[in-house]
Amino acid sequence: MQSGHKKTYLKFIFSAWLFVIVLAAMQINFIFGEFKIEYFIIPSFVGIIVGAILGRQHLLIQNKDETLDKFYALVEMAEEMSYLQNPDGSYQFVSKSVTNLTGHQPEDFYKVPNFFASLLTEKHKKSFERHQFAILNQQTPEPIELQLKDKLNKPLWVRHSARPVIKKGRVIAISSTNVDITKQIKQEEILINLAEKDPLTQLPNRRKFNQVLNKKLSKQQPFKLVLMDLDRFKNINDTLGHSIGDSILKKVSHRLQRSLPAKALLSRFGGDEFVFLLPDHIDVESYINQLLGLIEKPILTNGLSLHVSASFGWVNYPEDAQDDETLIRYADTAMYFAKQTQEGVSKRYSREIDHHNERLLLLETQLRKDIKLRKIESYYQPLLAAKTNEVVGVECLARWHNQSFGHVSPAEFIPLAENTGLINQLGDIILEEAILTASQLYEFCENKNIYLAVNASAIQLSQQNFAKRVDDLLKQYRVPPELLKIEVTESLFIGGNHQAIEVLNQLRSIGVGVALDDFGTGYSAMAVLKEGFIDVLKVDKSFVQNIAENQQERLLLNQIISMAHVMGMPVVAEGVETQAQKDILEQSGCDVLQGFLLAKPMSKEQFCPYMNCLGYHFNK
Repeated sequence: MQSGHKKTYLKFIFSAWLFVIVLAAMQINFIFGEFKIEYFIIPSFVGIIVGAILGRQHLLIQNKDETLDKFYALVEMAEEMSYLQNPDGSYQFVSKSVTNLTGHQPEDFYKVPNFFASLLTEKHKKSFERHQFAILNQQTPEPIELQLKDKLNKPLWVRHSARPVIKKGRVIAISSTNVDITKQIKQEEILINLAEKDPLTQLPNRRKFNQVLNKKLSKQQPFKLVLMDLDRFKNINDTLGHSIGDSILKKVSHRLQRSLPAKALLSRFGGDEFVFLLPDHIDVESYINQLLGLIEKPILTNGLSLHVSASFGWVNYPEDAQDDETLIRYADTAMYFAKQTQEGVSKRYSREIDHHNERLLLLETQLRKDIKLRKIESYYQPLLAAKTNEVVGVECLARWHNQSFGHVSPAEFIPLAENTGLINQLGDIILEEAILTASQLYEFCENKNIYLAVNASAIQLSQQNFAKRVDDLLKQYRVPPELLKIEVTESLFIGGNHQAIEVLNQLRSIGVGVALDDFGTGYSAMAVLKEGFIDVLKVDKSFVQNIAENQQERLLLNQIISMAHVMGMPVVAEGVETQAQKDILEQSGCDVLQGFLLAKPMSKEQFCPYMNCLGYHFNK
């Protein structure tokens, strides 16, 4: 026995013995009137026993209080919020750490039964009630994660653990600890975002989209899947930089999100590719037109006003396919068909599209082979002065005859070359042939200054060394730069293609002329002319074909010619096919004519006799 406990026992024994002896003495004196030692034996034993019992009780109470004090001290030191709650909801004990966690004082809990439950967010109240019910039924459920609102209404997360305190077969209290896991939850949310969200646009990524898609497929409810791809977006990245490209993607995604129907999903697959899951009742073509209206509005970024467009492919579930991979592949196939054929901005998948794509794959293989073997031919179409009918220029055109496919239209193989990256090799072949022919015309047709015109795509002009390549070829074949004209279309300037515009300026600085082909087919024409990049204006054949029958179109053509002349540019009219058209163009002051009425495109073998017939004595 500890010395402290001995002293306590002796203290209580002596006090009790003394108290009993005094009481006994008073009683003995009253009854017997005299004192004898034997009268005090039994009271002495009683006093000692009572003192021992009281001493023991005191030590037990003291130990209990000390244990509770130690327990409370440990609880108060812990960061976890702890409480001991009665079955009726009132609180026996609430740790002070509740203030650090929730901003509330322990007194707030003591005053209001079930105060903890009142801090829960609405979506977690039922799970907490189920948890409490299990404990009151003497179960010990697994910890649960709960979201609370603190005193400032700021959300926080806790891992709530509770167990019943049972005595004599009934629950007399609920003991609970609550660990702050707010940081952990936020980190988990960040990881989920990284795993399921596109970091640039914050849209669901491909992984998340596939999860939702497969869930829809499991329910076997009809829906529509639409795949969207921005047109010529690579040109923007290559010429303006990826930061501008990223800014455009974010702005486009915001526009798409604002137009998203209820119960629809929009995801970014990567790059400039977006995909939609739409409810079955949505009219896809009307919705795509709505999207285009949003997408094609000018995008202001870094002081630039840029224009983008998009192509769409879509499928119906379950009519077109029944599994996720096939649905996405078919939508992708339809989208690229819309992009390549330029028949429209959107297409629904069909077997005909598959056949078309199979043909394109075979064409690409043959085109790649024939470009390598330099089997792409140059054809020549003369440009004649409207007043004198003299040849003032020749356009060099690419033509392709393949052993397997026969004559392949430029409308088919030129876009194919652009989409597959073959356009640079193809364009270089035609460019060199054009400059070679220009040197021969310069040699055999002295003092005539017949120029050669050759088309260049935006992809070619995005090459930094394009102007140097042109300059090197002109020097190699000893051709004056003014006898070469590079023809470009308005699409080159859409999206602010600064690299291409810089290349045009380099070409003009060495003396090469720039002609704007197919004028009037795009919406940026006037802006292009105002910038002063253009030396020659070529009016698209769509303005020419009806001028004999339609007075309004004739007046419009007159205005275009007058405007070009005011700006110091000669005008070339394409697609002249009738004498009536030729006469009207001459009367309107058009400078140069080109078309089947005057001369069709011809091979080198046909072109030489043609020129000789005109008295130019031209030999290849």
